[in-house]
Amino acid sequence: MKNAFMSLALAALLLLSGCVAPRSVSVPGEAASGYERAIERGRNIVSPLVRRGSGVSVAVGVNGRLVWSEGFGRTRLDDGEQVRPEMPFRVYSLIKQVTSLLALQTALRGEVDLRASVRRIIPDLPMHYEPVTLLQLLNHRAGVRHYRDAAEAVMTDHCVTAAEALPLFLNFPLVAEPGSNDSYSTWGFVLASAVLETAAGVPFGSLLEERILTPARMTSTRLEGSPGADTPLTFYDVDDDGRILIAPAIDNSCKMGGGGFLASAEDLVRFHNAVLRGELVPMPAVRQLLGDRTSLAAGGRGPGGQSVSLVDLETKVSVVVLSNTSGLEQQIALDRARGLLAAIFAPDHPLIPLESGARTHQRYP
Repeated sequence: MKNAFMSLALAALLLLSGCVAPRSVSVPGEAASGYERAIERGRNIVSPLVRRGSGVSVAVGVNGRLVWSEGFGRTRLDDGEQVRPEMPFRVYSLIKQVTSLLALQTALRGEVDLRASVRRIIPDLPMHYEPVTLLQLLNHRAGVRHYRDAAEAVMTDHCVTAAEALPLFLNFPLVAEPGSNDSYSTWGFVLASAVLETAAGVPFGSLLEERILTPARMTSTRLEGSPGADTPLTFYDVDDDGRILIAPAIDNSCKMGGGGFLASAEDLVRFHNAVLRGELVPMPAVRQLLGDRTSLAAGGRGPGGQSVSLVDLETKVSVVVLSNTSGLEQQIALDRARGLLAAIFAPDHPLIPLESGARTHQRYP
């Protein structure tokens, strides 16, 4: 009886001190045969990420198919449900790669010219946009400004169309001559979203759903604040003292294709897989868009969320890790997890049986 009492007391003490965290429970999704050892390693890499917040979701694709997905932790620090791999998180700038592919697809349809002035599609744009092209917007070389400060990135208004967001930045002068140098800009992607929706005559969210989300079987990706975009997640920020606080109530929808969407890790890997299979645009066009790059590492962060992804055209590995908690430590941890997962799921890694037709090029040491 004494030993049983001591065991219960110790368990209670550990729970109160945070050493035992019920939020560390994981909910498996996909788990492909032949990847058991890599998945076991992957769980050891991802599960510690919940120590810096509440919930984390991961998905991995290899050779055009989803081989592992899992949710870790809970939707809320105190009493939330367990995170499931299909739950949508705030992915912020990760949606830019989806927007870029939509633009490439729209150009291949002949609806836009990537190298023509955006005023050809939206003639009412101010004259200083005459030299700006859609391709420059996608490459962050159009000279459109980014947020003036952190406060401007925190929005509460809801936008149904990209055109509704244009007054937020449109009349400001360009910060650089178009095509002259790199100038990162989420507003530039909002303008790109408006060009695409104007060319198609369909609101950007509906256009993305019709041409990318539905064909790629992305069932959890929605514009924040729109019908069907609910998520059980509570969003958190970490302050300068390391305290985890509930993030302010915001609506990112006006960021449109630059950062306004919620998505699940599974959905983003499904997108990468559809790209690798050539189902959305021909692979030669994707390679031309990427130039000399054979892989694309990306990330997004903002109030209540951080996300990282990697897709490699040679190894055909895709990795996505999402967190509902922002903060520098979490960002560093997510970056590290992404690299480790890409390595252990590479087709020629000793943990992975070499599949028929898989490349034997080692990109990750």
